[in-house]
Amino acid sequence: MKNKIRCFFVDFWQGFDYRYHLAFLLSDYDIVIDKENPDYLFYSCFGYEHLRYDRCIKIFYSGENAIPDLNLCDYAVSLSEIQCGDRTLSLCVPLLKGRDAYQPELEPEKLPDRKFCNFVYSNNNCSDPFREKIFNALSKYKRIDSGGVFLNNMGGRVKDKQAFLKEYKFTLAIENSSQRGYVTEKIFDPFRAQSLPIYWGSPSISSNYRLNSFVNLMDFSSIEEAVEEIIRLDKDDAAYLEKITTPFWPYGDSFEEFYDRENEKRMAFFRNIFDQPLDKARRRTEYGWVKGYVEDMRKQFHSPELVVLEEYKASMKAFVKKMIRR
Repeated sequence: MKNKIRCFFVDFWQGFDYRYHLAFLLSDYDIVIDKENPDYLFYSCFGYEHLRYDRCIKIFYSGENAIPDLNLCDYAVSLSEIQCGDRTLSLCVPLLKGRDAYQPELEPEKLPDRKFCNFVYSNNNCSDPFREKIFNALSKYKRIDSGGVFLNNMGGRVKDKQAFLKEYKFTLAIENSSQRGYVTEKIFDPFRAQSLPIYWGSPSISSNYRLNSFVNLMDFSSIEEAVEEIIRLDKDDAAYLEKITTPFWPYGDSFEEFYDRENEKRMAFFRNIFDQPLDKARRRTEYGWVKGYVEDMRKQFHSPELVVLEEYKASMKAFVKKMIRR
């Protein structure tokens, strides 16, 4: 019989569904939704409703470049390298896609015979200017097909991003910011499509993927130097094939083995939370400086006198819509 856990979810992005994003928990636990008195509150970085909850175990969960505030939560699951005993877990992007996410279809000899490079971004709000700079610099060598809204040169958005990526030797995989540990689907999607990622973002990307399996723009002293290396790979089929056929996962004899081992780490993290008494699972304190800090946060975002709260909520909803289309 599965253990029942009373949970609620707040401050998540539009379209969040725990039955999808936390599906791995359903094999061991029966999640009961309880808005009023949850034992466990999952919350993300798109609001402050979580401040209304106190007498529960609070779990921060985010795929953005947000550093968890451990003064406000007991545990944090994020794309951050922050470590604090058993309280933190760094997400591994492939786990969001599933064990069967990587299924190469193209034969190695066909990989160099594709179109040059693609670029698919539908939103550049809040993004580092480097994304546009590398697109413009590399475009001086050859045309880059831009299939998103941003810098589109194809007359419209591509309907199937994954199918689109498979048509190209290279994919510009540029995060919206550079932060250690912040590694999103930007690099994993081209891996899935057997398109060589040209990556910029996390300085510690080697912790996530083998360095020889992609072009790491963080290794070059200038954009011009990076472009020269991409041109070399484009012209040298042997060098290109060496990179594109290198396993990208950092350990294990196969992607499936890597996935299973990473998944077990994730399950162990949550079992540690759910399989102990609630009073033993609590990690944050409610006294000392933290008490005043939390009270100030609640006053700022939930005081009835603050008429700007509704305006803030409206702007946050608009921001979320932009972020999920980026």
